[in-house]
Amino acid sequence: MNNDLNTIWQVSQKVLSSKIDEEVILMSIEADSYFGLDPIASHIWYLLSQKPSTINELVQFLMEEYEVEEDTCRMDVQTLIDEMSARKLVFQVD
Repeated sequence: MNNDLNTIWQVSQKVLSSKIDEEVILMSIEADSYFGLDPIASHIWYLLSQKPSTINELVQFLMEEYEVEEDTCRMDVQTLIDEMSARKLVFQVD
């Protein structure tokens, strides 16, 4: 787990994604498994697919789009990034 909110994250090029309605399905070639993202996680995936971002940038954007407490948003984004990083779906930019 990386607690540095200014670390830049980007999606792995080894992950295939497909949007179905408001959700994204991810297929990890490395992990040989697939993952389904809910609409908000899908939105985060889309944002990272467009531009590598920090957790702070993601939180800022999500707070403009959704009614959510900043601390709750930050904790949820950090948890999602940690989970996706552990599954090698996203990685830190050097």
